[in-house]
Parts: sequence; C-alpha cells; structure tokens
Amino acid sequence: PAIGMEVGNIIDTTKRYQTYALLVRRLSDIQRTAVEQLVKQHSLTGVVIEKRFGRSYPFHYHASQIIGFTNADNQGIEGLELAYDRILSPYPGLSQEITYGNTIQLTLDMDIQFLLDQQIVEIDREHYGDYILGIVMEANTGEILAASTFPWYDPNEYGSTTFDQRQNRIVTYQYEPGSVFKIYSLASVLEADQADYDTELFYCDGSYTFTTARGTDVTIGCVSEHGWIDPETMIKKSCNGAIAHWSLQTNDTEFRSVLEKFHFGLAWKIGMPGEASGKLSSITTWSARTKPTISFGQELSVTALQIASAATAIANSGTLLAPSIVKGIYNHDGTIIESSVPRLDSKQIISEQTATAILSYMNSATEVGGTGKLTSVEGISVSSKTGTAQIMNSKTGTYDENMFMASTLSIVPTEKPAYIIYIAVANPKGSTIWGSNIAAPAIAEIIKGLIRQGKLFSSDSETVSL
Repeated sequence: PAIGMEVGNIIDTTKRYQTYALLVRRLSDIQRTAVEQLVKQHSLTGVVIEKRFGRSYPFHYHASQIIGFTNADNQGIEGLELAYDRILSPYPGLSQEITYGNTIQLTLDMDIQFLLDQQIVEIDREHYGDYILGIVMEANTGEILAASTFPWYDPNEYGSTTFDQRQNRIVTYQYEPGSVFKIYSLASVLEADQADYDTELFYCDGSYTFTTARGTDVTIGCVSEHGWIDPETMIKKSCNGAIAHWSLQTNDTEFRSVLEKFHFGLAWKIGMPGEASGKLSSITTWSARTKPTISFGQELSVTALQIASAATAIANSGTLLAPSIVKGIYNHDGTIIESSVPRLDSKQIISEQTATAILSYMNSATEVGGTGKLTSVEGISVSSKTGTAQIMNSKTGTYDENMFMASTLSIVPTEKPAYIIYIAVANPKGSTIWGSNIAAPAIAEIIKGLIRQGKLFSSDSETVSL
C-alpha cells in the first residue's frame, strides 16, 4: 500500500532482475515517509530509496507547452526546457570541481496565466473547440505575460501525454485569422492613402462585386447589410466589402509592404521551438481576388503570436515591439548574465496618426452595434476587433462550411494601452460560431480579473494602474 502496488506485481517485477529492480519513480512525500518507516521497522535492507535530481513542475498544466519538460536524465525534451537545455544544464567544465546550471526567469505572470486558463476552460466547457489559443502581452514591452494552448497537459506526467496535448500552438499552429486581420489591412490602406473613403463612402448592401482585369465578376459576401461605411464603421461592423473595395484601390506593393512590416510571413524567433512564419504570399503569385481576400483575413496564414505582437504597433503609436518570453538569465549566485529589454523595430512601421485612428475605431467596436460589444467592461475603455474565418480543409484544399476559427483581439485600456489579449477557438461546436460570442466574453472576464488584481485602473474601483 505504501507505493500503490499489488504484492504480485512487486514480485513479478523483481523476478525479472538479479540485482536491481526499479519499482516506482517520483515518490510523493507521503509515500517516501511510509516506505522509510517500513524499512526501519522491518529492517528491509533490500529496499532502497534513491534520490534523483530532476524537474518538478508545481503549476502543472499552466503554460505547460511553453515550458516543456525534461526526461529522467534531466535533459530538455520540449519547450523552453529543450531550447535552453545547455544554459540550464551546461556541460561540466574541465577545470571546475562543480559546474553550476543557470537560472532562467520568464516573463510569465502566473496570476494572469491563471486568469487566461480559467477562461479557456470555460470556453471549452461551452463551445468544445478542437484547439483554444490564448495569449496576453504587455502592450508597451512586448513581454508575454500568459500563453496557453488547449488541450494541455501536465509536464510532471509527460509519459501519459499525446502529441496534440504537447503542441505549443501559440507559435506552431498556422491558420487564416479572419476579420481580426482587418485592423492591419486597414493600416496598409491608410498608410498608402490611395483609397477614397472620404468623398465617396462605401455602401454595403450585404455583398460586394468587382470586375477583374479579365472581365470576370467576383462577389464577396458580408454577414449582413451594413449601409454606409467609413473606416470607423468598417471596423465597428466588420464589413468585408468596404475593406476589399479600399484594398483594390491601393497599390499591391504598398499594401503588402505594410503587412510585412507588421511581421506577417516572418518568424519572430524568440526561442520557442517550432515557431512558424505563417504565409504572406508574394505579389507575383496573387490572383485577381487575392488582395481583397487578404484584406479580410483569408488567403494568408498567421500564428497567434504574430497577431498579438502586431498589435503592439497599434498600441504604441505605430512602433512595433518584438515579443519576448525570457526576462533574464542568472548565474547560480544570482548575478545576471543576460537581461531582456524591449526590442523595437528599426523604425515606426506605421504613422502615429494611423495607429491612433485604428485604436479609436476598435474602441467604437465595443459600443452598442459593434461586433466587440461583449469585450466591454464598465469603468474602463477597451479597443477590440472580432473575427470568424472558415478553416481550410488541408486534404481537399477547399473551405469547410462547418469549420471556423472564432477569435477576438483586445487592447486595454484604449487611452493608455497596458495589455494586449488575444483568444482564438478552432472549430467551435456549441450554439454559436462567432468570435464576438465566444472569445469576446472571455476577454471581458480577463479584464475584470486584471482589475481585481490591481493591474488595471477602473473608474469604478480604487486600484492603481501598474
């Protein structure tokens, strides 16, 4: 009973060996005490408890795909354990009696990680997504404060996990983002300043048809009839037709150039294994409908990290911040070896005017009639963009009418951004498919949690913004 094994199993195990038989690994404190007492009471000289050095993961499934795990020999196998294995467990120095490993401090805030994971569990309980992705970033540093992929796993029990559970889909999963992407395509349109959205407002009657250079008509549908549309109402109501129309009035090179400056089609390379670059195809491969389709978030692929990181340019007056997950590396005596500092792009990727305008438009989306209304929290200003995209069937190369990616991106507070929050749910199967109904309410709950933790200021509370 002390180790949870039947007598017969113990005998069968020991019969297979002549001198040494391993019965159980990773004894709990209670099990160890019970075995020690039995050994002492009954003089069981043949029973030995060996002390092994290895990893213990006290937060279990929280951020498990980010952290990864080590094997029985304390070698990093996945996640940051793998990426920083030689720093955490360096080769023994030839002239050193003792070789110390280093300590890595992550940017993760476990209080915020708990908030995110709690909402992911609630989403799974109601909407049954194939995968649920979530990320919270500090808006003015690019530091990743929380990141999660569901289904998750416990790295303490990695032997019983599946490949799917261990995937860090924040950086490895590539998908079409849908209407969340409209804030970035609108930035491209505004920067080029070639489209006419001032003197000739766009009227949305529920669909938009344009004629290609070859004389072929292409029709793009909207969810509903939106009426007269300007850039602000395009974001607020998420009008496909309007952004498609303006993209067609914008030079191909200038349109794509700004999107690449946001780092789409490029991997950030922040140290997490398996990071994908997504896909932003070259202009030479574009069809007549590629650019307008990209404008509302299809015919390209992104990662959750890319979507969240690109929002730092909206939050920081046009200056893009590179994301980071490692805050610092320390020697065994506590002295710092390397410190992470916010890394800026070499220059502003969009103008302050464009960034400020889009942030304001996203704020209007949280008002009555906006698709991001359910992210709104009383007492604090929120800027949001929702999205729902069809998922491409990798086997047929066509869109599956019954599979969607539902997502929402929020920046909070609007007037002085502190946090970027992004949640995406692949193939929800509950009562709704829309990002505005699935991801948006979860973001609102995270914002409320940040207020309770004293990390955001609310006009209804006495907390102070940190």
